[in-house]
Amino acid sequence: MAGDPTYAVAPERPYSSLVRHAIVRLDELPELPPELVCGVIRRGGKLLVSGASKAGKSYLLIELSVAVATGGRWCGFRCARGRVLYANLEVQEPQFMHRVFRVAEAMRADPAEVRDGVDVLNLRGRVSRVDDLVANMAASFPRGTYDLVVIDPAYKVQSGSENDADAITAFCGALDGLAEALGCTIAYSHHHSKGAQGGKDAADRASGSGVFARDADALVDMIELQPDDAAMEVERILGHQDGAVPFRLEFVLRDFARPKPRDIWFRYPIHEEDASGALEGCRPKRAGLDAWRARQGDKALSEVERACDELMGDRDEMPRKELVRATGKDVRTVNRYLRQSTIFELLTGESTATIRRRD
Repeated sequence: MAGDPTYAVAPERPYSSLVRHAIVRLDELPELPPELVCGVIRRGGKLLVSGASKAGKSYLLIELSVAVATGGRWCGFRCARGRVLYANLEVQEPQFMHRVFRVAEAMRADPAEVRDGVDVLNLRGRVSRVDDLVANMAASFPRGTYDLVVIDPAYKVQSGSENDADAITAFCGALDGLAEALGCTIAYSHHHSKGAQGGKDAADRASGSGVFARDADALVDMIELQPDDAAMEVERILGHQDGAVPFRLEFVLRDFARPKPRDIWFRYPIHEEDASGALEGCRPKRAGLDAWRARQGDKALSEVERACDELMGDRDEMPRKELVRATGKDVRTVNRYLRQSTIFELLTGESTATIRRRD
C-alpha cells in the first residue's frame, strides 16, 4: 500500500545489498561453522532441551557444559572443547554450585578443566526480560569469549504468553541476536505441556506456541519411559542403584540427519546411556499408569503370598518350582513378587531355589 507510512520506511540496510548469487561450484562454497556437539549443533546455532517439569533438564544442561569444557561426550555425542557461560535463572546460587560440583564429580571430569571452562552467572530474581538479558550479556562479554551460553530456564525471561506466537517469535529472535553478538551457540530449556506426551511428535511436546520447538536448530526432547519387568531385572543384575528414572531422547535437527533416539537413565546426579539395551522396547510413560500398575501389583502380590501360604502349610520352606507350577507364573515374575514380600523370602542355590517364611 503506497499511502501507508509503515511500508514507506526505508530499512537501515537495503535488502538489495544482502542479495547473493546461488553458489553452484564446490570450491566457492563458504566454510560451515564448526560443530560444537558433533552431529547435533554447530557454533552459532540454538539448542533447545525440552522435557517435563522436574525431569532433570538442568542436570542435562550442566552435563553439556562440563562436556564442552572438557571436550568430552554428551549423551554419547562428542563435544568440541570450548568455554561455557551458564546463566542460572532459577536455582539459588549455593544449590546450583553444589549441582555443578556433583555432576562434574560423577562424570569424572578434570576439576581444573571444569573450573577454567565453565563460568556461572547467577541471575535468580535479577532479570525477567530476554531483551535485558541479551543487552547486558552483549555489553559485558566481547564476541568470542564463550563458545556456549546456557540460559536455564527459558520461561524466566520470556515476556508475554507462551501461547502467543508473536511473543515467542520475538523471544527466539532475541536469542538469535545474542548468538550473533557473542559468536556462540545458545542452549536453553523449556517444559512440556500438561498431560500425556507419549502419543505426540517430539516437536509438539513443548508447552505453548509451536514456534518454541520449530525455531531451534536442534531440539533434544526428553520423554520419561515406563520400564517393563525385563528392564528392571537387568538393572538389578547390573547392580545399579534404586530410584533411577528412564528417559528417551528424541532429536529434531536442522543441519544434520536425525539420529536414532537414545535411551538413558537418570541416576542422580547424571544421565547415563542405557548400554544394556534394556529400555529399547519400553514405551513412554502415560498419565495415571503408575497408580493403576501399583494397584494391580499390590493385588498380584497378595495373590502370590496367599498361594504360597496355602502350598507351604505347616512347613517352614518349600521349593520355588511348586509355586511356579501352582500359579502358572514364570520364574522371573515369581522372583519379583517374592522380593517385594514381607512374609516370604527367596533363597537361591546353585541348582535350586527355596522359598522360606520370614522370621
